[in-house]
Amino acid sequence: MKKFLMLLGLLPLMAAAQAPAPYAKRWPLVLSGEQAGAYRVVLDHEVYATTAWPDLRDVDVLDAHGRPVAAALFGPEQPTALPARRIVVPWFPLPASMQDAGTSSRVSAQFGENGRIVRIEADTGAATGAGPSRAFLVDLSGIRDRAEALEFTWDTGTPREASYRVEGSHDLQAWDVVQDRVTLVELQRGAQRLLRDDVPIQSGLRYVRFVPLDASPALPIREVRVRLDAVHLQQAVQWSELQGKRVSEQGVDAFTYENTGRHPVAFADLAMDDYAVGEWTLESRDATDAPWRLRAGPWVAYRVGGDRPSASPAQPLASEPARDRYWRLRNRSALPDQVPTLRLGYRPEVMVFLAQGTPPYALVAGSASARRAVVPMPALVDALRRDRGEDWQPAPAYLSPASALAGDAALIAPPTPRDWKSWLLWGLLVLGAALVAAFAFSLLRSRPPA
Repeated sequence: MKKFLMLLGLLPLMAAAQAPAPYAKRWPLVLSGEQAGAYRVVLDHEVYATTAWPDLRDVDVLDAHGRPVAAALFGPEQPTALPARRIVVPWFPLPASMQDAGTSSRVSAQFGENGRIVRIEADTGAATGAGPSRAFLVDLSGIRDRAEALEFTWDTGTPREASYRVEGSHDLQAWDVVQDRVTLVELQRGAQRLLRDDVPIQSGLRYVRFVPLDASPALPIREVRVRLDAVHLQQAVQWSELQGKRVSEQGVDAFTYENTGRHPVAFADLAMDDYAVGEWTLESRDATDAPWRLRAGPWVAYRVGGDRPSASPAQPLASEPARDRYWRLRNRSALPDQVPTLRLGYRPEVMVFLAQGTPPYALVAGSASARRAVVPMPALVDALRRDRGEDWQPAPAYLSPASALAGDAALIAPPTPRDWKSWLLWGLLVLGAALVAAFAFSLLRSRPPA
């Protein structure tokens, strides 16, 4: 009975120890595909402004039950985090009523929990299994990057040639003709082979419909991939603009700024009026009592107007990217009256995570007590690549608008737990000393007189 009561008393402590750490905000993640195995999500300004740690240890990915999945942070140029050029997308055969090239009937769809199509029906309610399906629909609703073309994989070995009219839609109701006629071909004569298995498409379409223009048999499609624009996949430098103030510290006149996020700053620039010229030095530090560290300069910043306006280029930082809170601008000459806007440039980092646990997934950030588990993500991605092909990369996932969790309360560090082991050790030492003193005192009292 005593053991049961002791266990009952320990249950609240055990629950507290197993409870997940509180986070300030949560971003639901939209996956580009269902069976990618691993995904990459690009961090945005709000994530950097929410994290409580310079190393982003409190940025993590949780499943539907709030359990963390294997995740790791990478720079945008690291091989593990490079964007995928091709992504498998869902496709659906359309009802037989859609096979007539002159039809103007619409299609309706049944959507799943993640907003993707799980079933296609005709307006009359006919199921997809009515007759051989030659028309088909490709679902691009999970893709937010710029699409370049659709690539098809079908059962090879049989000569085929099929022509289609390509239509695009944003809502499955209104359709616009994207291409009047495209032809998919596979022909072979001896050692010569003619193959065209891709169709260029416009970017921004959520749904693409292929309507047959001839009586060719249905295309035995095994897989449809969307090819993304390689130029668009290259992440451009993002800029954070800071407003400063004039200060005088130890006889040094300067402009100081405070960054609101933990961006990996790699470039610096000034937003100044035309004809403003100055030779500047940029410094930073992460605490108000820390020494300033040189980051860039001296460089001459200028803006020149006229028929051919020009400006000084952005300055790369002399060291590795800095996440410091406080920045200072100094000028070798007198400071101008107008406080320039300091522009800090960075390339957003990428969180790569495995599709573990139960979807949907969410990215969380902002916790004084959380720490993301360390996992060998490059080795895990390499293992997936060996299984899925050398060109495979984690598929994109996208941040949805954030929702508050614990808010600013999660950024407050919890009280330091008491070191019960030290208290117990000191207690034992004091008790031992008291016992020795009591034993010596008893010996003195029991000693017979001389």
